[in-house]
Amino acid sequence: FHEKPFAGINGSGKHANWSVGTDTGLNFFHPGKTDEARKVFVTAIACLAYGLCQYNEAMRCAVASAGNDHRLGAQEAPPAIISLYPGEGFQAHVEAIVAGGDLLGYTAERKAQSTGCTASMPVEANCEDRNRTAPFPFCGNRFEFRAVGSSQNCAFPVMLCNAVMAAGMAHVARLIEGGTSHRDAVAQTFKENRHVIFTGNGYSDVWPLEASMRGLPNLRTTPEAIAAWDSVKNKALFRTMGVFTNEETEAVKHIMYENYITSLTVEVN
Repeated sequence: FHEKPFAGINGSGKHANWSVGTDTGLNFFHPGKTDEARKVFVTAIACLAYGLCQYNEAMRCAVASAGNDHRLGAQEAPPAIISLYPGEGFQAHVEAIVAGGDLLGYTAERKAQSTGCTASMPVEANCEDRNRTAPFPFCGNRFEFRAVGSSQNCAFPVMLCNAVMAAGMAHVARLIEGGTSHRDAVAQTFKENRHVIFTGNGYSDVWPLEASMRGLPNLRTTPEAIAAWDSVKNKALFRTMGVFTNEETEAVKHIMYENYITSLTVEVN
């Protein structure tokens, strides 16, 4: 399978379905039916927003390859700009929290969706639209990393999802342990990172312009993405989370460059 479009046929990609939970079965990304579960849900998305915003370039590297360069931003694939789509309803809830509102108040009740066929009954659907133009949309009880290339092993992108999520959880924990209330810690995290949340059309021509104004990087090619891989903040992330030493982070960068060059050389020859 190749991400690069060929002979008028779209390139091939995959969706990495990802969630976080406990060994007791608690899914952080399930809205839940109790107040406690709903607070966990809102807090978890705040942690994810922090991770995707603060380590945006690392997440772009997670899906960087020679083949995927031809697919991202076209061919029914999300753009190379990494953004978070939690749904329009949840985005409104984020704004309410930042404005001083309670963590509770968001309900994710499933709705009846018509099939368009009079011979069948309506089916249950998630309350939020599954935005096909988003690289990281919410899908009811998980998120989908939709920018992964078809030739990739999902282990690397999922590892980075876990790393940036852990960084977000550590950030919120530090705020709470420092005396900030749970509500205020989540509100502060959303306020500082909500510009990574985008619920519009990722295929539109205006999104790259808006993303630039928000300060989100648009690393269109693999070399651009790899160049940002071993930044000071990324090295600190990997070292703190026990993922890579500084030397290992630099080694991964060289490996990504070599894979990119080798892929192009094979295609040319």
